[in-house]
Amino acid sequence: MMQQEFCNKQTTNNFVESGGMTASQLPVDAETASAWMQAERKKRGWSTTKLAEIARQIARREGSSIGLTQQSVSDFEQGERKRLPQWLTYVKMAFEEGDGSAQQEVARRDDLAYVRQIDIRYAMGDGSALDEYPDATLVPFNLGFLRMMSRGPLESLFLVTGHGDSMEPTLLKNDLILIDTTDRQMETGDQIWALEYAGSGYIKRLRRVKRNGSVKILILSDNDRVPPEEAEPDDVHLVGKVVWIGRQM
Repeated sequence: MMQQEFCNKQTTNNFVESGGMTASQLPVDAETASAWMQAERKKRGWSTTKLAEIARQIARREGSSIGLTQQSVSDFEQGERKRLPQWLTYVKMAFEEGDGSAQQEVARRDDLAYVRQIDIRYAMGDGSALDEYPDATLVPFNLGFLRMMSRGPLESLFLVTGHGDSMEPTLLKNDLILIDTTDRQMETGDQIWALEYAGSGYIKRLRRVKRNGSVKILILSDNDRVPPEEAEPDDVHLVGKVVWIGRQM
């Protein structure tokens, strides 16, 4: 897990020096993004089918299996979706690269990619696709930086904001926490995970132990004032591993 300090208080307007974070490349709300996408598409004389095809090829090139169809593009332009889709970053890349580059075998770009920031209260509960969580925004990162954190598809990453003090001093309130959902195997102990337990979402340190011949999971807080909790393995649902922390100064 890596830790990075922020330089001001607005998450989406921060610049993460090592991650190349900026907030000016994509609209931040669905209505503005819809109008922007339609204008950029028409400027190039592309149909919705062509835009979907080029963006889908770029997504595959970048290691993503995200679904993107002509209907997805059309529905978004017509205002059918009220939240920013994860595939919007590939649409932006399609506009930047043009028609030809999506067909070529080229190196992956060291450019911007967008990670969904989700309210952790919604991120752990119902098993829905990350694309469907409410109150989500897209936060830009440097693509090369994200590849250092995870080799999985970009849509497998999401951000949450830290709440409470149970993980202090490792995690502080309002920390920005990057979670990789491709990693859900406890191969080594004492790593920090986003998890669901007893119907609630948590970010905790987990350790596998044996009690009278049976495997148990210790749910640990880094704040020594918070006692550990012991759980059955089947009662703990791993959402993903914490791989990076951003912190305000």
